[in-house]
Amino acid sequence: MLTDDLTSALSAHPGARGLWLAGSRGRGDADRYSDVDLWLVVDDVAGFLADWPAVCDAVTPTVLRSQVGSAPVFTQVTPDWQRFDLSVGTVADVPGRSRAGLVALWDPSGLHALLADGPPVPAVDRDLAVAVTTEFLRVMGLLPMVAFRGDGVLGASGATLVRRLLLDLAHLAVPVADPGGASRRYALLAPGHRAVLEGLPAIAADRGSVLAVHRACLEAFVPLARELCGDRYPAELSEALGAHLERELGWTAPA
Repeated sequence: MLTDDLTSALSAHPGARGLWLAGSRGRGDADRYSDVDLWLVVDDVAGFLADWPAVCDAVTPTVLRSQVGSAPVFTQVTPDWQRFDLSVGTVADVPGRSRAGLVALWDPSGLHALLADGPPVPAVDRDLAVAVTTEFLRVMGLLPMVAFRGDGVLGASGATLVRRLLLDLAHLAVPVADPGGASRRYALLAPGHRAVLEGLPAIAADRGSVLAVHRACLEAFVPLARELCGDRYPAELSEALGAHLERELGWTAPA
């Protein structure tokens, strides 16, 4: 089994201090398509990162091995499409990480006991809600131009974007300490928000579809944005957008 092979290789690395199973498998809600997420604690992160390609190759061949930016995080895919991610930290990182969703695979120093208790459920990220709302309203304001120019491909791209921003806002409405990957985040959506997203019109590169998707997203987005942003809702931008869409498209702005 890949997890067992990785555990054997990583625990044998000089300077390794502990290894945990994380992600969906650590939480216990994995399915057959879930990847393997590992968190490794070492004495020297830079030294381990230099060694990781050779360590990885000794465990399994890969068709993809990529470092996530400059962070000590790697994502890998094997030839038979097993996916596994490895993040690396030091002993100093242990007290700041929650034990929720972590399963110790190898812990000779008893570091698991130093992990923090599960964090409280976070509050809605109002700063992010305002940022997502502002971007949504800005993009919506481009619709009359796109409709006038008759560019179906650009319109479909815009419809995809506003749908994505609606999904982002729906995620913000259900703050969780460990949202996990995209599939788990979608599963955590409120039932009403899921129903709205699943009922959106199909996106096609024609005027009718583009207008229908934008309109449906606008009607769903604004009430939720007002709720999440509270008194920081960008009212002036929203009012200007409403007047713009009424002038150009004959739309009445949602409440």
